[in-house]
Order: sequence, then C-alpha cells, then structure tokens
Amino acid sequence: MDFPEPTDEEFERTFMHILTQGKKDNTYKFAFARFLLEYSQHQSKTHVDFSTIAEYYLKYYWPQICNSKLRQSAKDHIKKPEIIKIIENEFDKPYYHQTFKKILEDEPEKIVKCKKNIEKKCFKDVTYAFQNVKIGDETVDKAPIFFEWKKRGSKKRYDREKDTPLIDRDYGINLNPYAISFFKRYNVSLNKAVTLEWARFLEEVNVGVPKLIAKIEDKIPSRNLTPKRKLLKQVEENCFYCETPLESIENDIEHVIPFAYVRENEMWNLTRACKQCNCKKLGSLPSPKEKWLGILFVRNKKYRNKISSDGKKLELDESLKKLGNNHESIIRILYDNAIQQGFLPRIMP
Repeated sequence: MDFPEPTDEEFERTFMHILTQGKKDNTYKFAFARFLLEYSQHQSKTHVDFSTIAEYYLKYYWPQICNSKLRQSAKDHIKKPEIIKIIENEFDKPYYHQTFKKILEDEPEKIVKCKKNIEKKCFKDVTYAFQNVKIGDETVDKAPIFFEWKKRGSKKRYDREKDTPLIDRDYGINLNPYAISFFKRYNVSLNKAVTLEWARFLEEVNVGVPKLIAKIEDKIPSRNLTPKRKLLKQVEENCFYCETPLESIENDIEHVIPFAYVRENEMWNLTRACKQCNCKKLGSLPSPKEKWLGILFVRNKKYRNKISSDGKKLELDESLKKLGNNHESIIRILYDNAIQQGFLPRIMP
C-alpha cells in the first residue's frame, strides 16, 4: 500500500501520545513500541510476521516474569495478562536464575511453545488499538502512520460500544518505510521514552520494587564477586546458614535478599554460604524472617567498621550508609516487598 509520509514532528507527536495518553490495561503497548524500535534499528524489511513479533515479546517479558516477577497489570491477582499465563505455563518453577540467552539454549522446546502461543493469543487488541489516539473523549484511529494490518472480520464485545476487529494473524503487519527510517534516526531517545513510561506504569502495580528500569531493560550488574569474596573471607569463616566451616569445602557468595529482587551486589546483603545452602535457597528468602534478618543485622553491626578493601574505604559501612540511618527497617521492608512480589520464603538451613 502507499503509506503516508508524515514529518518527524508528526511521527514523534503521535508516538509519544500513544505512550503517555493512550489507554493501557497492561504493558502490551510498551512491548509493541519497543519491538517497533528494536526491529527498525536492525531491519529494513517492511513485512513482519506475528511469529517474529512474538520472539521480541518473549525476549522482553521472560526476564520480567521468570527472573524479576514483575506484575504487568493492576488486575494480575484477578486475571493475569495472557502472556504471563503462557510463559508461566511453560516455565513453572518459582524462580529462574538463568539469563534469557541461557534459557534459549537450555529449553528450546518450551521457547517454541511460548512463541506459538504468544503469536496466537497476544496480538488481538494491541495490533488494532496501538495507533489509536484519544482527542478529548473521542478515540481516533491514526492507522496506518506506523504500520498496517489486515482485518478478517469483527466481533461484538459486551464491554465495548464498537465491534472489535479480528486480526488476520496469518497476514502479519506491514511497516511504513518512512516510520522505519524515523525509528532508526531517533532510536536512542525513543527507547528511553518507552522504558520510562513502562517503568511509570509498573511502579503503580509493583509498589516498592527496586531497580524497575534495570529489570525492564534486563540489565544485570556484574556478578564478579571475587573482590567481595576476599573481603568476607577475612571475617566470615562459617556458612551463614548452617555454620559449617568453609575453609575446605566449596562455597559461594550469597545474597540474603534475592539478587533477582534487589539487582545489586551491596555488601550489607552479602554473606558466605556453603554450596548446599546456597543451592537450596537460590532465589528465595530465608525463613523464619526475624531469625535470619536478626543474624544479618548482628553481622552487619559487628563488622561494619572492619571490612575494608584498602584500609581506608569501609565497604560494609559505605553500603549501609546508602540505605540510611534506618537501614534495618528498610531491609525488613525489602524482605516484605519481595514476599508480596512472589519471592517465596524457604526454611533455612
């Protein structure tokens, strides 16, 4: 088809309106916007199958659901968005510590099933509604400013005055080549806008969850804990949980509040643990809460001014200062919020 050739200003105005003003019951619109930007950055082919879009969606949502347990809708507790149900149906463990790249290698069959179901079930509404903008009380269809799709009929829904279009999933979508060019040229700034608006939406349904932007972008801090291992070895000789001497057995650095939740390697949260305890706890929270947080608080108080990397910088002291004077209360809140987010308590050792 012959696409319109809007100015950059019109492209940007419409795109930002969709992000900030459009109706959003869940985060599908943000994922679709992110797909448009990422695809345009690397591709120039205008026709895109829904199977390809499903791959992008799975890449965005799998880490948020399986690693970070982020809710994607205010009604998650009543009716989860379809993509969450699809992913959780295949990946049903309480927590996955692997990266998405590793899961692609380890679980190819589950990945294929997820993509097929996402393609089948997740693009009904977002495809036709993405380009709609609201002017006053009226919703105006701006299609095909960014892309066009094919209709194969319509369906009456009880909760809407107008019939809902049925998307021809076998057809896919055709991108406006001028939109691809626009997305290429303004990719960095538009991506930041998408991430910001996605985070704003999520913070209302994931109250108190830290590092939302890092979790949306799936940015994982370095897990090279060798320097901190050396510092902890100076003061901790036994496993934090079972108290087994660690000198001659395999051991790990342990995050008391799961790394997947806090997304940081702060010394206040790090201990030494034997391999058995570390593998048992994995992405859970040590239970009973007061017992293990109490032990952590005693450890932090005892060694606050003794863990030093160069004789000057007090690593543990600096880490606790970041939390503030009420650091014990804040750590308790982090524990409680992680429970509410879906991280399970596990009796230790």
